[in-house]
Amino acid sequence: MDIFDSEYLKIALGLISALILFLYAIENLSKEIQELAAEKFRNGIGKLVRNRYIGTILGAISTAIVQSSSAITVITVVLVNTGIISFRNSLGIIFGSNIGTTITAQLVLLQSTLLAPILIIMGFFLGLVGKKSRIISKSIFFLGFILFSLSLLSSSIAPLRTNPEVISFLSSFSNPILAYFISALFTGIIHSSSVTTGITVILAQTGLIPIEVAIPMILGANLGSSITALVASLRLNLHARRVGVANFLFNAIGTTVFMFLLSPLIWIVESLSDSIGMQTALAHLLFNVLNTLIFLSVLKYFEALVNKLVKGDEEEILFRTKFIKKNTKKTLKTRIRIQNIKKEITYSIENTIKIYQKAISLFYSPSNLTTMDIHKLETLNDFLDDEITESILNISKLKLSHRSARSTVTLVKISNTIEQLGDLGNDLSQVFLRMHRLGIPSREVNIEKLTDIHNRLIDLFKDIELNIYDTTEKQLVAIKAKEEDIYALINLEFDVHVQRLQSEDNYDGNIFVDAISIIELSVSKVRDIRKLLLKQVRESATMNS
Repeated sequence: MDIFDSEYLKIALGLISALILFLYAIENLSKEIQELAAEKFRNGIGKLVRNRYIGTILGAISTAIVQSSSAITVITVVLVNTGIISFRNSLGIIFGSNIGTTITAQLVLLQSTLLAPILIIMGFFLGLVGKKSRIISKSIFFLGFILFSLSLLSSSIAPLRTNPEVISFLSSFSNPILAYFISALFTGIIHSSSVTTGITVILAQTGLIPIEVAIPMILGANLGSSITALVASLRLNLHARRVGVANFLFNAIGTTVFMFLLSPLIWIVESLSDSIGMQTALAHLLFNVLNTLIFLSVLKYFEALVNKLVKGDEEEILFRTKFIKKNTKKTLKTRIRIQNIKKEITYSIENTIKIYQKAISLFYSPSNLTTMDIHKLETLNDFLDDEITESILNISKLKLSHRSARSTVTLVKISNTIEQLGDLGNDLSQVFLRMHRLGIPSREVNIEKLTDIHNRLIDLFKDIELNIYDTTEKQLVAIKAKEEDIYALINLEFDVHVQRLQSEDNYDGNIFVDAISIIELSVSKVRDIRKLLLKQVRESATMNS
């Protein structure tokens, strides 16, 4: 017997090839769409998903385009981790992404013999036309590729429908519960429910599995698809972990309930269509739509359940302004707008304090989560600085008094300086991370003295925060005295460092010097803010006199 003439080998090679092409097409379509929409997606997503229904629609459309609920849920987990959207607002996207996956089952039912090559050819030639058309050419090409691979997969499976050994093997899946768990496991391994649902519809369409097995396999694929986001969230912050758990619970609870309702679901789809392939695709659609509607109606309670299961009091850091509102009515008085900007600046200082506090904690315990929080807070300060500057520019377009005009200039400079302080706080965290990475003994750092100076800097931040909104020359002079005290302590420690270098053979102390130098620069930045405020107070006093 010539192994190369074996029917099983030919079928196996055809199946594996079609499956590889399908996975390749799905992955590349997902990548192309994500790169195409990444910037706009991140910029607009925060506002859109505040409405749960819009978030659901967005999740459905995004998944239908990208052809991967795993990709959308992982993106959502990352967006929550980075603070672009909140955990609560992520739930709509999670629910909607499952509706978007139903497009794969519908694509299988298309007569794609003609459509697939048309899309492939169109995508190829659009890529040759010009840069603008090239942007969408790959997406069209890979969509055609998906249809082509599904058609190839269907053709490869077709000979098996009359094979008695295959029919006997598949009959072992007659147990719906077994089919459900095997499908979930397979989907979790390959990280694509689209592949599982596509294969399931084709198997049902060719008569290789009954509807009693096809629907549990569809439900299992939904459960398996949530594993990717769950795993991706495990090493992220509290709120990102909640998204991963929420996505898993949404699918686990929903599919379990529908497994108990399997008989009514089969009766419904059989009454809607005579084609078993269409029945399977309809069951997939009905489950995801009904499950999403049910969970949307109890969203508040579901959120509370997830919060209870994934406990923690970690602050959710979101990329939003607290006091500056976009599209502010023009009737709002300039004085009130400036007050809101000052409040936003104090919020930036609060974030800066958190950066420095988290940075010093890295000396004792290096943590990826703490490092991510520092980076997020520092990026948030960058964002707030941009928003504050934009708001001040909008005010500058109005007719301002001399005092208000001078105030806006001062506020821009102060905001920029606070943003620089955030960068320095991040630099401080990197010093301690470097200490742990290089294995430098903690005894090289006089942490008690460093903590004392660090805490004095934090007090300085708090004093400046209190004086942003309203201040006097007397208060600012008191802050100057604290600055001088910190400078004196820092100079004293530099002297001690020099003495130890001269007297001790094994002493290095570079980490301590780096850390204290950053604190010294930070005090200088605070001094710059104090001088700006003092200048404004004195100018105001001169004008009043």
